[in-house]
Amino acid sequence: NITLQGRHDSYPKRRGMTRVPELMAAGIVVAFGHDCVMDPWYPLGSADMLEVAQMGLHVAQMTGQDAMRNCFDAVTTAPATILGLDGYGIAIGGKADMVLLQARDKVDAIRLRATRLVVIRAGKVISRTPAATAMLDLPGRPAEVDWIVR
Repeated sequence: NITLQGRHDSYPKRRGMTRVPELMAAGIVVAFGHDCVMDPWYPLGSADMLEVAQMGLHVAQMTGQDAMRNCFDAVTTAPATILGLDGYGIAIGGKADMVLLQARDKVDAIRLRATRLVVIRAGKVISRTPAATAMLDLPGRPAEVDWIVR
């Protein structure tokens, strides 16, 4: 746990993080997870896997474009691979469990903490959220913009 390990150390402080970029470069499937959600050890946990990806990329120092895409995969496809989930992914006959994000790509999904537009489970929509937009009051600028940089 990145907030607990080394808490009482003097400097340098130990951190509980393995060599993620090196493992990925060696072809090892790496997944990120979140073990503390609003508990005494980490009261900020939200069970938000985009937050987990963002924390992972910061702690593992993976801020390059390819590395950030790998961090997105570490909270989506990699855990499914490690768990051996049947029917995972977008394919005919798949389970149809998915989240539609308001993002143009994996990097923007993490960077912007993309709005979850639609959550689908077993082919049924179980949650909807309106797209995030910003209302501007600046002369010569559009009155409304979405969060995706184009």
